[in-house]
Amino acid sequence: MAFIRWRGRCAQLLATMYVDGHSKQITLTNLPGFYITEATKHYVAEKFPNISVDWVNVIRSLAEGPPNSLKEKTPTEHLDMAVVEQSLRKWAAEAKVAKHANHLYDAAGVLTEWRANFYRENELIGKSKSTCYNAP
Repeated sequence: MAFIRWRGRCAQLLATMYVDGHSKQITLTNLPGFYITEATKHYVAEKFPNISVDWVNVIRSLAEGPPNSLKEKTPTEHLDMAVVEQSLRKWAAEAKVAKHANHLYDAAGVLTEWRANFYRENELIGKSKSTCYNAP
């Protein structure tokens, strides 16, 4: 099962593999933003087909942000918004009409921006630039 590890502001999607009786953590991908793209999901599924990823839990973990990084706890509705954002992006990727896809992406973008603004306004970590590498 995959899980999130935080490095400052940057999140990584990891999994624990067992090889010859020893556990080993592997990085599935870096997650530099406030959301996960469908392309990132496809990349992980293609590159690591035997690893199970509970994307809803991963999305909620990203929405919470790094531990001890905010002045106040991430509101529960933000965790729910993150799941809605993910659904909107998925539906947009599957939309047959470009105009509909654009509206869905726009709606998801608004929710992402709201969450990102809350995070930026309440973060305790220094305002240094992110050092994350982009996910595929």
